[in-house]
Amino acid sequence: MVIVALAATASADTVTVTGLDNDGNAIGQYVIGGQTYWWLCIEPGPPALSNQTITAQTYSFQDGWDKQNTERYYNIYQTDPTLYTDVIPKQVTVMEYVLDTYLPWSTLAGASGRFLEQDPSFTSFNNNDAFHNAMFAVQNFLSETEGKAVKSDFTNMSDYMDYYMGLGDATDDARSSIFQSILSDVASKDAAGFFNTYTAQHDYFTLNTFYAENDPNNWQDGLVIGGFAPVPEPGGALLIGCFGMAWMLRRRRSVAA
Repeated sequence: MVIVALAATASADTVTVTGLDNDGNAIGQYVIGGQTYWWLCIEPGPPALSNQTITAQTYSFQDGWDKQNTERYYNIYQTDPTLYTDVIPKQVTVMEYVLDTYLPWSTLAGASGRFLEQDPSFTSFNNNDAFHNAMFAVQNFLSETEGKAVKSDFTNMSDYMDYYMGLGDATDDARSSIFQSILSDVASKDAAGFFNTYTAQHDYFTLNTFYAENDPNNWQDGLVIGGFAPVPEPGGALLIGCFGMAWMLRRRRSVAA
C-alpha cells in the first residue's frame, strides 16, 4: 500500500477517523482518510470505539500543540503569553526528537519500511519485542509531556513517571529500560543545548477536534508522522501518536462551552 503524506499547513483540512479494534489503552491502529495508521495515546482516557467514525482537522505539529495547550490550559497561557514562543516550540522539538530516535524507521518499521507491517493485535501488545516495547516507552514519554503545560527545562526529568518500573516481568522491565534511556538522553542533550538547533527527521501533523467538554464529538487530538523531512516519501510508514502527543484515545478535554 502506498501512503501519501499529508501536507503541513496552517489552515485546517477535514479528514475522517474511524476506530478499528477497541484493542488498547495506549497504542493501536485507526483508519484516517481511508488509510490505516498506528496511534499512541498521549492524554488519558478510554480508546475509541470500533467502527465509530468522527471528523477532525489537520494542522502542523506546532500549530496543533499550540491549540491543544491554549484550550486545555487557557488561563495559564493567557496569563503568560511568552509560553507561546518559549514552551510550545521547545516541547514540540523534544517530542520530535524522541519520536525520531526511539521509533527508528530503519530498524522498526518492517521489511518494506512501513510500520503497518507490525502486528496490530492487542493480544501482541504484551510481547517482549523491539517494536511494541519502543512504542509503549515512547507513548509513556509523550503522555507525560502532555501534562507539563509550562515545562521548558528538560535537564531535570524527575517529574516524568515511569509506567513500567517495578512491575516485575521482562516486558515491563524492557519498556522501563527504554523509557529511562529516553529520560537520560533528553536531559543530557538539553543541558548541552542540543534542542536549540534540532531539526526533525520526519514530517509531523496533528488531528484536532474543538468542542465543549461534554460534547459527544469532543475526541482526543492526534499526531501523525507523515514522512521523511523535508520532502515526504511515498510509501513511508505513517504513525499516529494519540495526543498529546498521534489518532489516539478518546478523551473529554476541559474546554469552555
